[in-house]
Amino acid sequence: MYPQLNQMLDLLSIDAGCIEAGRRRQEAVWRGKKPDRVPILLGRSESRQVTDRVGPQYLRLCEHQLRGGRKVPEYYQFDHYSLRQQFHDPVKMLIESLWDVIGWARTPSDAQLSLRPNFGVGILASVFGCGTDMGENDMPWVTDRPSKQKILDIDLDRIDQMGLIPKVIEFIQYSREALKPFPQIHIFMPDLQGPMNAAFLLREQNIFFDMLDDEAYYRQLMETITEVFIRLTKRLKHELDEPLDGGYHGAMYMIGGGVRVVDDVSIMLSPDHYQRFSLPYLRRCLEPFGGGWVHSCGDISHQLDFYLGTPQIKGINFGEPEYYDFQNLLPRFADNGKFCYGGPVRDTDESVPAYLERTVGYLQGFGQCLIFQPRIQGKDMSEGLWPEPQETLALWESCCQQLC
Repeated sequence: MYPQLNQMLDLLSIDAGCIEAGRRRQEAVWRGKKPDRVPILLGRSESRQVTDRVGPQYLRLCEHQLRGGRKVPEYYQFDHYSLRQQFHDPVKMLIESLWDVIGWARTPSDAQLSLRPNFGVGILASVFGCGTDMGENDMPWVTDRPSKQKILDIDLDRIDQMGLIPKVIEFIQYSREALKPFPQIHIFMPDLQGPMNAAFLLREQNIFFDMLDDEAYYRQLMETITEVFIRLTKRLKHELDEPLDGGYHGAMYMIGGGVRVVDDVSIMLSPDHYQRFSLPYLRRCLEPFGGGWVHSCGDISHQLDFYLGTPQIKGINFGEPEYYDFQNLLPRFADNGKFCYGGPVRDTDESVPAYLERTVGYLQGFGQCLIFQPRIQGKDMSEGLWPEPQETLALWESCCQQLC
């Protein structure tokens, strides 16, 4: 038996005061001010396991998956729509997305409540004429890439009518109307990736040959991608009714910087090539929105100085934080006026009190450089074992007292 939307909405119980307090703490971090307590984002993303796969990212998008929250037993009383079914039906997509929101709302923390159009990483690429394919329980991927020259043949004035954008807008409009009784729940931007990632989706490994063997073409392509990114972001922010320089992203509240750029592919560039061929376009994607934040998977340490030295980058999220030494990293964030969205990961044999105390110790008195997302070591995205969220929150508040 599948749940109806009204059944999902009946499961929502929102503490508006808690949400507002978390928003204020996150706003302080964005503004470079010390909050009354370092914000911590707890939540729960339930999942029926798929064979050989772990975690709800195989059933819906968890951006980013929160840990340490209260369980949602009702999840197991219903059948669940596949990713393919959600892709083709905004009602089904909203229903499945709400399971995360329900878990987050039941958990006392500083997490905000928002969900997004879940159409994968190829949304921007679809505007250039790329196709989309997917399995039953896999996120969509990019197919049928146009030829090198045809990619540039794009009508910039019609991009909101092209590719997957009409489906994105349909979902935004439907969800905003359905969630009107819940003003604390927001819809956030779809995944437009970033200029270097989009270029790779369009040209695959050929983008690196373009960069060095046909620089004029490479520059023209990157200019076009950047313009599409900016125009689409403005158009969709209008649909979301959020300011250019703010908004929501999963559990995050944004202010003084209104956009995220995904920069995974830049891990494959040398620092010199990154500075010449990627960073200028990333900066231009952020500028119209008062800046924003950057997400990158893998170990991007060789580009980190550029991140820390770029005024438009306010925050940084590491998709694989286990690669980083936060004891040395967080003071660098503070020195450069940046914040980390995420933070250290908990070792598999580490107690929660020891983990929280260690994290606060890394801050060395700087409470304005972290929006903390607890996470346990390992790449399987499993929940791990956590105490009741009230206990975790009390432990965190006690640890943070040393920063006063």
